[in-house]
Amino acid sequence: MIKAIFFDMGGVLLPLHLDKCIAAYREFAGFTDIDKYLDPCHQHGLYLELESGAIDLDTFFSRCLEHCRPGTTKETIIRCHSAFFGTPDPDDVKLVKELGSRYDVCMLSNNNALSMLDHIPNFERAGLPLYSSFKHLFLSHEMHLLKPAPEIYLRAIKESGHNADEILFIDDSPKNVEGGLNVGIKAVLYDRNTTTLRQLVQSNL
Repeated sequence: MIKAIFFDMGGVLLPLHLDKCIAAYREFAGFTDIDKYLDPCHQHGLYLELESGAIDLDTFFSRCLEHCRPGTTKETIIRCHSAFFGTPDPDDVKLVKELGSRYDVCMLSNNNALSMLDHIPNFERAGLPLYSSFKHLFLSHEMHLLKPAPEIYLRAIKESGHNADEILFIDDSPKNVEGGLNVGIKAVLYDRNTTTLRQLVQSNL
């Protein structure tokens, strides 16, 4: 029996606009090869280091600015990066709230301190405050672990207080879904182009 639901954030609860983000970095920051670093599911280089918690936000800004045109500020980087993210769908917000009355609803996300500058107010405005709407936020940069490594799932399972087979995990990355399946979680792939999140959850509970 499912007792907890783990949602990924980007690509599941939050639409992603990679092309807009890349265009913003190039236009406003002069970061011409940004496409080598950003990915919808798995980042690279200094963005991967930030996502894994290997570097802090100040170190990230210093290194990122080395890729940008002279005069670029960290505020510009923040603005460019925010183009990556859409806003939570109202029905998905309603769904999470409904599920929260019957299940332990958690988030398991490869995430970073730069993105969180946008996510916290974004989810607040959508009516789904991150720190009060989810029982646990399992975030890679805080855990110093990344999906799809088994360690991040195992730690999330332990801290959730549930057995692996009592958890439904929803992610938009096949690698991350496979990582969950490998440790015994009921993990399913979400493709927003073929189904709604509500339909996917209902068909797997």
